[in-house]
Amino acid sequence: TCPRTQIMLHIDPVKRVAGYLKGQFKVLFGEQDSSSSCSSTEFYPLDMGSVDWDTIELYNIFEDPFENNNLNATHPEIVADLKADIIDYLGEQKPLQCQLPVVTGSYPSTEVPFFLPFDFTEEDLPPNAYDYDF
Repeated sequence: TCPRTQIMLHIDPVKRVAGYLKGQFKVLFGEQDSSSSCSSTEFYPLDMGSVDWDTIELYNIFEDPFENNNLNATHPEIVADLKADIIDYLGEQKPLQCQLPVVTGSYPSTEVPFFLPFDFTEEDLPPNAYDYDF
């Protein structure tokens, strides 16, 4: 097996949060408990504006597996390194389009008007689902 040393935990341009794990460090950018929701008429580009870079949590998950000690203030060089990796990753992504059909019974509520990690058949998609020019 191949051990993973880097894992992009999440990037959510709607809530403007990101989470990334590299080696023993985990960084969280943005207010992780944000209640922002996706608009069915908006596109959410994955770029520098996709993340709230001012709210930062950094944890050494080997020494602090319960994430009680935020190391952000004492390890700015690690934060900068992990942030650079996220920015590189963002440069390779396409915008998130929230114009897919409502899916009853799916996370996070019974009506979810945004992209979900499973396939839709072409007839399930709205006519303008492919109109955005990447």
